[in-house]
Amino acid sequence: MRNKNHIERHYTKWGYFFIIPFVVAFLIFHFWPLFNTFYYSFTYLKHAGNTNPEFLPTRGDSLFKNFKEIFKAKSFYSALKNSFFFFLASTIPEWILAFWLAVMMTDRRMHIKGRFIFKTAFFLPKLMAGSVVGINIISTVINFAGNFGFFTSAAFSMNGFGITPDDLKFLTSVQFFIIVASIFLHFGITFIYAVAGITGIPVETFEAAEIDGANRIQTFFRITLPCMKPMLFFIAVVSIVDGLGMYDVPSLFGRFDTTRANLTLMMYMENQAFQGSYAYDKASAASLVMLGIYIIVAVIVYFLLLRDKDELALKRQRRQELRDLKRGI
Repeated sequence: MRNKNHIERHYTKWGYFFIIPFVVAFLIFHFWPLFNTFYYSFTYLKHAGNTNPEFLPTRGDSLFKNFKEIFKAKSFYSALKNSFFFFLASTIPEWILAFWLAVMMTDRRMHIKGRFIFKTAFFLPKLMAGSVVGINIISTVINFAGNFGFFTSAAFSMNGFGITPDDLKFLTSVQFFIIVASIFLHFGITFIYAVAGITGIPVETFEAAEIDGANRIQTFFRITLPCMKPMLFFIAVVSIVDGLGMYDVPSLFGRFDTTRANLTLMMYMENQAFQGSYAYDKASAASLVMLGIYIIVAVIVYFLLLRDKDELALKRQRRQELRDLKRGI
């Protein structure tokens, strides 16, 4: 028994040894930049050549001066509005498409052949994001959408529906392009997560639902979704980070937009830090505001998905019983 405990302690030390590279990389590439972001948000640090940040109170300014200037800027509210709009407009169709395909690929009753090929094809756009091939495919999808809107409106006008090309002008707008490209590029990874969550549910659960006569819609909403709540929370958090922190697709179409309707929070921070004024202090403050938005939205999603209402009710009942016992009731 002693030899066994000695061997376990001996091998446990190697575990700490192997995590040293991760800890060092985390401290250098994550913790230190995060610490500097917190520090710079409360300092005066402007212009590219300024390497000596000045703490705001020592300059006689308010500690939250950078945050106040951010909330006074109209461009910040425009970026905030666009970020939430792109997030909701792309995430909702993306989830519907990803979960629909995931249910089809994991349904035992459909017997779809070549599932591995389909799964690879759905995930492929995520791998091509940012590459020349990905940009060409995005352009093809966008051109198809624009031409479809134009010819559809022309056909409806000729048939007496009264729809003109101006009524479907949004099909050729930058916002529509961003939404279509975001769905095309990101639904594959959501599909993979959904497949992982569905396959993690015991097969006996689906068999019992099938024996009880539940159809596919009832099985999905009453069996699949409740059983994969932890995975749903993970998918929601990933979608929040990708959606509200959207940068690559809006910046890709920025050269076609003269109204800055593609401005997002990430692009706003880039403009503050690297475009013109080099206001690293304001960019750091904006990143902290964005972090706060992430936390608020993630907490809301947590209470909606992972909080067990029955368990909370039971805890409240137990606390009430303890109070009654202390009072002698």
